[in-house]
Order: sequence, then structure tokens, then C-alpha cells
Amino acid sequence: MAKKLSFVLALLTLTASCGNRQPQTNSPQPEVVASFPLGSATELRLLSDGNLSQLELYYGGDLQELVGTANTDYVRNDNGQIVLDTLTDTALAPAYVVRTFDRSSTYGAEVWYLLSPYRRDDPDGPWNLAKLPTDRPSAADIAPYIQ
Repeated sequence: MAKKLSFVLALLTLTASCGNRQPQTNSPQPEVVASFPLGSATELRLLSDGNLSQLELYYGGDLQELVGTANTDYVRNDNGQIVLDTLTDTALAPAYVVRTFDRSSTYGAEVWYLLSPYRRDDPDGPWNLAKLPTDRPSAADIAPYIQ
């Protein structure tokens, strides 16, 4: 009987000690590194944690879309600022490209994200966010995504 009781107590102790363990992570949380208003109700936020480039598109204050790629960083201008490249510039609805580069690429791989309004006659939003599926994007790769 004592052996059974000892076994049950050992089992309960083991179960209790393992039940509430949470994995410990020390990875930093992404922080906003740049923000761009795209229209009266739309905002693009660019986040980074030192490894991840994450784009968040807000419409009316609510998160509309989110996309990101690890092991990348934003392409910056000579002043160190992240800029939106204007793809098409019309009075009604410009489209923009956010460019990131692959930190480990030996041949200049990049990841591009296209931002364009869903409706060309309504630049205030909502907007579309698309990640281009190529590692050496060009303006020709963007054309099919513009609505």
C-alpha cells in the first residue's frame, strides 16, 4: 500500500509541475519604425524587430491586412529613412511599393509589397496590400496586381 501511495504522490507531483509551464521566449516584439497615411481613413505601419519586416494596413483604425517576411530589412534612402516608392502617380489614386532586402542574399534578393486602393476612384480606401512572389521583382511584376 505504501508503494502505491508513493507512486501516486510522485505522479501527482510530476503532473502538477509540468501542467502550467509556458515556453520562455526572449525574442523582441516588432515595433513601429515608420507610418504613412494613405488616405483619410487608411494608414500603413511598418514594423521591425531587428529581423522581421512586417507591414500592417489599417482602415478606419482597425487592422485590415498584415504581411511580413523574416530575415529582411527595409530599403532606406541616403538619410536612413524608409520611403514609399511611388509606382503610379495620378491625381486620384497613386500606388506605392515598399521594398525590403534579404539580409542573407548574396545576389541582391528583395521582397516587394504593393499598396493600391481597391477602387481607383476612391483613394481614401480601403487599400490592398500584396506581397510580390519573386525574389528579384521589377515594375513588370507589379502590373498584374494593380487594380
